[in-house]
Amino acid sequence: MRIFYDFPPFRPPSEASSYLVRIVRGCNWNKCSFCGMYKSTKFYQRKKEEIIEDINKIKLFFPPSRTAFIGDSNPIIHRDIVEIIRYLKERYPEIERITAYARIKTVANMNDEKLSEIKNAGLKRLHMGLESGCNEVLEDVNKGITAEDAIIAGKKARKFFEFTYYIITGLGGKEKSEMHAKETAEVINKAKPTFVRVRNLTIVENTLMEKTFDRTALLNAEQQLLELKTIVEGIKVETEFLCDHVSNYLFTKDGPIFFGVNGKLPNDKKKILEELEDALNLVRILEKSGEKVLTSNDMRKLGYINL
Repeated sequence: MRIFYDFPPFRPPSEASSYLVRIVRGCNWNKCSFCGMYKSTKFYQRKKEEIIEDINKIKLFFPPSRTAFIGDSNPIIHRDIVEIIRYLKERYPEIERITAYARIKTVANMNDEKLSEIKNAGLKRLHMGLESGCNEVLEDVNKGITAEDAIIAGKKARKFFEFTYYIITGLGGKEKSEMHAKETAEVINKAKPTFVRVRNLTIVENTLMEKTFDRTALLNAEQQLLELKTIVEGIKVETEFLCDHVSNYLFTKDGPIFFGVNGKLPNDKKKILEELEDALNLVRILEKSGEKVLTSNDMRKLGYINL
């Protein structure tokens, strides 16, 4: 038996306590201009035998868990995915939830029979990057999907799974901010994801965006909050809305002053909008007094956060 265990290098924050099982390495698209997660990793489907060996050793590397996450990006395209998930579930029957990243394009193109097989094997939740519901923005960042793809994938996914759509505030820059926000909300209304998880655009190293994005187009703190407010206002369907990432925070020199907003829409919409309005008022007061409010881009540039 190999001593080595092949850990996925990334997982959602909500999977912090999960067993981690690496089924593929890298991302089979890997062209999004804002993403640096898998740029140095060639996409590869691991051999089933290696994966099974890792599954058998899970409890040597992880404390007991009732959840498992399979990586890297888009493992549902693995030729043996159904057999692997089924084995994981049978080997550890205490697991109540198995989760994976998936590409919207993959789910949109996958037939119901295959999705049903994957569900019946034991997969319960998908995490998918929508990023924007605006086709212009999606094209600008080379996402490789359209808004219609996201709507189709959402309608398919919710037949079988819980699913998250990630969105990125600031992705359209200042010029396309309102269009990005409103059209993203429209796609969410049609796709009806179980969760919407927000990330603020943060320029990272070794990405095409680092070389090409005009940094003067980055949203400041007030603009970030206004865009987030427009998105929340536009969502009409039931979904859990979460800013569960440090990129959503706003800071002063003394520490964070805003930690994002969280709640169930539409029930908590009034509360969330009030929290955003309070944050906007605070930012305006601080800026008027000469206190700079820092976004995730400012904090990363200063070396205080690492994404």
